[in-house]
Formats: sequence, C-alpha cells, structure tokens
Amino acid sequence: MNSKFLTILAIVVFCSSINVAFAQYCGTPTVEHNFDHAAFEAFKKRKKSTSRSNERRSIGITMHIVEEVAGASNIDITKLYDEVDAVNRFFLNTGLEFFLCGAPRTLQGKTIYTKAESDRELNAREHVPNTINIFYVDEIGDQQISQFACGISIFPWWADAPDRSILMQKGCSTNGAVLAHEIGHFFGLYHTHASLHGFELVNGSNCTEAGDMICDTPADPNLGAIGLSGCSFVANVVDSNGDRYVPDPANIMSYSPARCQSKFTQGQSDLMNFYLETTDLSELITDCDFFPDFSLESIKELPNTISSGQVIDLTYFFENEGITQDQEVEITFGIRSLDNANGLTFTIHKETVLIQPGGESFEQTFSIPLPLEYGTGEYQIFTSLDPNSNYQERDKRNNFHDFTFKIDNANLVANQAYPNPVQDQVKVFLKDKGQSGIFIASIHDYVGRTYHEQQFFKNEEEFLFQVDVPDLPTGLYILSLRFERNGDQISYPILKE
Repeated sequence: MNSKFLTILAIVVFCSSINVAFAQYCGTPTVEHNFDHAAFEAFKKRKKSTSRSNERRSIGITMHIVEEVAGASNIDITKLYDEVDAVNRFFLNTGLEFFLCGAPRTLQGKTIYTKAESDRELNAREHVPNTINIFYVDEIGDQQISQFACGISIFPWWADAPDRSILMQKGCSTNGAVLAHEIGHFFGLYHTHASLHGFELVNGSNCTEAGDMICDTPADPNLGAIGLSGCSFVANVVDSNGDRYVPDPANIMSYSPARCQSKFTQGQSDLMNFYLETTDLSELITDCDFFPDFSLESIKELPNTISSGQVIDLTYFFENEGITQDQEVEITFGIRSLDNANGLTFTIHKETVLIQPGGESFEQTFSIPLPLEYGTGEYQIFTSLDPNSNYQERDKRNNFHDFTFKIDNANLVANQAYPNPVQDQVKVFLKDKGQSGIFIASIHDYVGRTYHEQQFFKNEEEFLFQVDVPDLPTGLYILSLRFERNGDQISYPILKE
C-alpha cells in the first residue's frame, strides 16, 4: 500500500470520525440522487444567453419561533430580520434574494428537537405552503447525525414540498452564514467536501461526478477537521494523486468557521437556479403583500427625568394597512434597569388599541404608572404592539419603541409619610441603608386596633412604597414600620380625611 493511498485513507477515516462532532455546525446528511448533467448544461447555456446580470428572484421565507413557555422565545424578532439581510448579502451574486413572508410566528413546543421530531410535530401542522419554512428551536439533538447541530436542511429531491423545512438552533443565528449554508442545501448544494460519489481530485478531472459535483469549487478535504489557521488553509494534505489540497475557506458550503464564509461560486449559483427552475421550488412565493401591517411611532417629547411612582403619559401615532375589520390589539409597556448588566424586562402596564379598517392613522395617549420600587438610576421603557404575535403581519419591526430615562428622587423627602392628611394612599420614602430587609407596615388607631398590615422588602438602597387606604374611616392613626432583621420600628401619625 503506497504512501499516497495511506494519506488519503487517513483523511477519509479522520473526516468520517469528525463529521458527528462537527455536526454542531450542520446536520444535513448527503443524500443520493440521479443528477441530469445534460439538463444542467443545457440550463446553463440558456441562462447565459437570456439572463441579465442584475436579475433577482425574490423568495418568501416563513420563520417559526418555537418556545417552551409562552412569551419566552429567547430570540429577538428584529434579529431574525437582520439574519435575512445577512443571508441576502451572501446570495448577492446568485440572482436569489429572500424576504420574510409575514412576521416571524411563535408556537409552543419543547426545548430539544431532532429533525424527525421537527418534521412530525412542527412542520406537519405549521407548514406554510410555497415558502421556505424555518423552525428555530433551543437545541437540535438526540440523534447521531444532528447532535448539537446548528442547522439541518433538506434537499429538493429528498421529499415533497410540504415535507421540506429547515431546522435552526436559535443560538447559531449570528452573521447569516449558517442559515445561508442551510438554504444552500435546500436549493440542492452539497458540502464542498462531500464524498458520497467519491473524493474530488485536486486536478479537477472528476469534478462533475465526485465531491460536490461542481467544478469551480476546489477539492476540499473537510475544513471542519483539518488544516485551518484562522481562515487560512495551512495543512500539507494531498489527494490520491499526491496533489496538495487548496480548498476555499470562504465558501459558504464548506465546513470552515462561519466568520470565514462569504461567497457562493458561479457553479453553485447555477446549480441553485437550475433546481429553482426545474423542480417544484419554482412554486415558492415571490410576494407576500397580502398580509396586513400595524405600526406605532412616538410623536410627543418624552421625559428625560422623573421620580419613582410618577405617571408617564406616552402618546403614540398608529397606522395600519390591509385590515378588513376592527381589531383589538394588545399593547404592553415594559421596564428594564440599565444599571444592571443582566437586568430583565418586566411588564408594568397593558392596554388594548382599537385598530379599524380604512388605513386611517390616529393617535392615542397611555398613562403608565411607574412602579414605586424602581429607585434612582437609568432605565428603558419598551413599548410593544401585539407582543404575543396574535396577528400575522407583514412586518413586526415597526411594532416596537423604546426610550431611555432617569429616575431622580432628589425631590422626595425621606422618612416622612405623605400626603398628610391622607385620602386614598399614603407613601413613605426610605433612604437609610441601615434599614433593610423585610418590614411590616401597619396602620392602627390610638387605642391599638389594627386596620391594615402589609409586608415589604427593602434592600440597602432607597425605597418608596405605598399603602392604599380608601376605606379607612376618617380619623387620626399611626403608620408603623417594623423591620424584622433588627427590630427597628418607625412610626408616623397620619390624618385620614
């Protein structure tokens, strides 16, 4: 057995063993098909003589976000629009471009899916005809070929159109390269290192029958397994002829890191367009303007600084296109602390907006009470129209608004009960860091009868709290705060009018 054969044999064994490990990137298996070379060559000649360099075919994508808990999709919808934009940059010279056919949809499911489970439990009931259906899940796994995969696609000859979809891991939506790679499979491209039909030789003599069967993609020994330093191929690896491999780490269908990938070749472009024209991929939709669209925009100057517990008036301008009957659409307002790097967004207010047919714009003002527990610091308010995607819209990016503001409680007097006399509520603003932990606020009269008790928690920062007393009889009372940790007690005489 000669040394050249041993070299290529080592590559075969190494690549075979690495495929499962590297399936953290792509879990799409290579599937046999009878490729019509004569039809492909005829297509290329016809395309070259009839097409214009700036021709582009638009293709609709339907994105489905699978969430285990309703409202906790843990992927930003706007990020998915960015993902499609990034994909289109990779496809710029292919004549193909993609758009979201309606905003991303959300559906309930579980955390981990195999491709088979996704086909059976997701695509079978949620498939939108004549679009590329992409399902975003938390993790792809549980089967040898797809364990820890970033994405799994399907070839056009592998199944009928209703049974085709792409499965994507949410955490792999970064620069569009992974999704572009999976869409490449969807349109019939193999990996550049494919070996189902034999290993492609470096000299290209078998390029139409072996490897990925495309001649302008150089022979590839599997960049996921060997030879990359950064984005450069540095390994001294030869094929069975003794010729050194010179693969292209920039090719999107290679196993180079996503950050290295940037292009399809002309041959890959031709093959994708061939399958688009000669298979039922030609039925993919090119326009989705039939979906309605809502939008909101802030039209009034927003406050820069407010106090805890203050009511913020937010006025929005609403527009709509394409609705045919009245729609009650939910609008929510959330808050997040910018002083905490891991601060979560909490919903603090919900209302509904009546959107009527006719396309007429209108404005509406919302009074948002700022929760008392948010003290001095910098915050963001997030406004979301139809946050749970109850309506299928053309575009969701115009459903959101946010603004940054500061809470400054310098104007609040510490350690006093106010207003006093009291009508419906009494408030107390505490600033003493030594007064912290759980405390009980109680209201009793001067003979010791208790009318109200309520538990609060204060950390070492300032704290504003409120006690509601609309039903308290008119008279003189004592509001007492008793801290459980050290037994401290503070009392305030209050007059209920």
